Amino acid sequence: MLANRRGFFHKFLRDPERIGAFAPATLQLAQKVSKATQQAYRNHPAVPGSHGLPFRLVELGAGTGALTRTINVLNPILVERDAEWAAVLRRQFPALEVRTQCATSTLMGLAEPVGIVTSIPLLNNPHGVQPKQLLARKYAEGLIRFCVLYTYGWSDPLKDVGFPVGYRSSFVALNFPPPSVWVYQ
Repeated sequence: MLANRRGFFHKFLRDPERIGAFAPATLQLAQKVSKATQQAYRNHPAVPGSHGLPFRLVELGAGTGALTRTINVLNPILVERDAEWAAVLRRQFPALEVRTQCATSTLMGLAEPVGIVTSIPLLNNPHGVQPKQLLARKYAEGLIRFCVLYTYGWSDPLKDVGFPVGYRSSFVALNFPPPSVWVYQ
């Protein structure tokens, strides 16, 4: 685990805009994200024509798997653009589908409704504009049922995306820096 934290920190130093944090999510943060995700997941009926099966969950920016450990019971598709971290995810979660691609490619390719969990930095990040636009478009098309994310900023990162409901579900003071978990439906 220490090697993961050290590697995470080095990647952050090389590209802070894309990484967004200097360490993986803490267990407390991951548990808050998991609780919000499971509640959002239960609030949505199965997709018509899916024979009662729930829609898939997609974790964008799965990183080293800190969040995945707490949501893996929902069988998420893991998306990570960093090939090294994607390899780590494949070793840690061999039963889960891992895609080595960027979040924008995943969002552009959505063809069926999904729930989204993400830790991709969207506030004050020049790379956050396109994912936000794609989230708005795919939500309007009915392909995103909900989105759960965490951010270190105080303001609502998706206030202009078009979700009719968006709220801060928790604040995690035991994480440094302390983030907020947001839920959009």
